[in-house]
Amino acid sequence: MYSAVAAVSGDPLWFLGGTSLADPVRVVIRVEGEEAVLTPNTPGYEVMARATREALSSFKNATPLSVGLSEATLADYERRGVVLELYYEEPVDFYLPFDEGEPTALLIPIEGRHAGHGYVFRGGNGEWWARPLSMSDPQPIYDALVALGYIEQPR
Repeated sequence: MYSAVAAVSGDPLWFLGGTSLADPVRVVIRVEGEEAVLTPNTPGYEVMARATREALSSFKNATPLSVGLSEATLADYERRGVVLELYYEEPVDFYLPFDEGEPTALLIPIEGRHAGHGYVFRGGNGEWWARPLSMSDPQPIYDALVALGYIEQPR
């Protein structure tokens, strides 16, 4: 059983669970078309890095969900709602029992399309992939965005 899952997932450490998550090199917060970029030397970066590490430490699903990102949705994210993008130098490993690819970018809808489900879309090389994961508890991200003044407390 272990070997079969390791072969399918491409990850011999899938059973560890959790996430191997370095701090992002860049955090992009887009609110109603206005973009803020946080890097390790900017105010608010540590708050967001800590919140994302905590929220991305566990997931509700053990397989990707059947949800996609259309060009219209991505264009909508450029103009409306709130979306969080995280960019990494090295691929993120979620230690899940499926091949999650080697994402170097994560997109998290906060308000607008696909928001409210804790979805995490993976991506890399300028592309976003369909079939997101769903965080067990996205609240640390919401709390950080509220504390930094990007959103109001969700109801």
